[in-house]
Amino acid sequence: MRYVDAGYVIALGALALYAVVLLLRHRRLERAAARRTAAPGLAAEHGSVRADDASGASARGVRR
Repeated sequence: MRYVDAGYVIALGALALYAVVLLLRHRRLERAAARRTAAPGLAAEHGSVRADDASGASARGVRR
């Protein structure tokens, strides 16, 4: 195997890993949105994420 071939293998492997990470993040965000939609008052009662704060910062100022 030449160095050029090895470079392509590394680049394609990194892209595949990035795609998997994006897929997992997307699924996690969908589940969180579904939970928030199912119980809209639940998150505000426990002080996790305020409904009016779309940045992801919690009511206590800790980013999750």
